[in-house]
Amino acid sequence: MSIIDVNRDSWNKQADRYQKNATFSFDEVDYGNSSCPKEKDLKLIGDVKGKKILELGCGGANCGIALAKQGAKMTCLDLSSEQIKCAQNYAKRENVDIRFITSAIEETSNFESKEFDKVISICAFMYVKDIDKVFQEVNRMLKLGGTFVFSLNDPIFYSVAFGSIWKEDGISDNYFYSGEERWKWLDSDDFDFITYRRPIYEYINFLVDAGFSLERFYEFGSAKQNASEEEIALYKKYPSLMVFKANKVRECN
Repeated sequence: MSIIDVNRDSWNKQADRYQKNATFSFDEVDYGNSSCPKEKDLKLIGDVKGKKILELGCGGANCGIALAKQGAKMTCLDLSSEQIKCAQNYAKRENVDIRFITSAIEETSNFESKEFDKVISICAFMYVKDIDKVFQEVNRMLKLGGTFVFSLNDPIFYSVAFGSIWKEDGISDNYFYSGEERWKWLDSDDFDFITYRRPIYEYINFLVDAGFSLERFYEFGSAKQNASEEEIALYKKYPSLMVFKANKVRECN
């Protein structure tokens, strides 16, 4: 199976369990961990009333639903049909109208050029191999001056953790490692996920090459639920979540 197929199959199996354990708000945008500053604190996405916004890798679409409540015209995309089913049920419960599309982040060619005012993605780009091509495609879909806001795992924390408390065969503890990692959500699972870790400078350079200007960059420590004492100690010392805000300043060549 392709990498996209592996992750699609795994998220279809993981979706129900993940959503049952999720504690995300449907009234405000978080950036992947409820213990970190939220949109109301960072003000990266800004005013959304009447704006056309695309969310890539929406999962249960809690952030898209929160923005729809503020008047955004939301399109939410995810590769997992089971995640989309959850998102549709949440949207119905929260009484908002959202266009949902079942598709991988890499599969957006059907969207029109300059279709959106803003594009967001919350902790989903780790599952993308060719992130440079995705950034170029986001540029194509955004209007000139449009906003691109996304969060994902910070490689600093994960390189330290894999070198000290999460020693796993085949996973590098080198911060400069750029490549794929294969792992299980629970040791007992019979399915894998494939994610990609890159040093921060790669994301910045890919953004610039794709026609974006970086406006804000944040890093946060964010302890996960049921973290061990060793993990909590690392979360206090190293950033595990990073958030980018970039603006489209030119068309991508």
